[in-house]
Amino acid sequence: MKKILLGSTLFLGLLSFQTHADYIPQKQSTSAMAAQYAHMGVNDLQRAAKAGQPAAQFYLGMHYQYGKDVAKDPKQAFAWYKAAADQGITSAQLNVGRMYADGVGVSKNETLARQYFEKAASRGDNRASFNLAVMEEQKKNYMGAYQWYELSTRDGMLDNKVMNMSEAKKTALAANLTPDQIRTARDRADKWIQAQ
Repeated sequence: MKKILLGSTLFLGLLSFQTHADYIPQKQSTSAMAAQYAHMGVNDLQRAAKAGQPAAQFYLGMHYQYGKDVAKDPKQAFAWYKAAADQGITSAQLNVGRMYADGVGVSKNETLARQYFEKAASRGDNRASFNLAVMEEQKKNYMGAYQWYELSTRDGMLDNKVMNMSEAKKTALAANLTPDQIRTARDRADKWIQAQ
């Protein structure tokens, strides 16, 4: 009798556990949430963006940047990208950096461009590393440029087109650098990755 009572108690206990598990709310994945905002209408997107949803802010920025379902407005695009970037959306950080670098929708500011590119690069966006390399190359800092091109071939979110362009740029820069300078640039790239 004790065995039957114990067995039925365990069985009912297991049933109640399984029933309880059904009531745990499932959190929506970041990619599913982003996909939701990517296809949302502008009015709904604006409500979500104003409520502070970073993915909605990013996509609303895209709508304003490209004039999709709204009038093209670089200042609004910048404002929404920046809101998303400041909440950690890597693609938004890249866009804000690019807009600061080019002076689109905001006054040109190389220092702030660099800060946003570095934020995105620290999260593994090789497009941001590539932009930093270009900035260094324009200043004729070839070791710095080599370092960032090197990073853009190794960062986490790899865009193959960027990797190929970076490899070509590294080859061209190597003609102007000594083997020691190349080694130093690679060491700096290693240290930068380790510091992230």
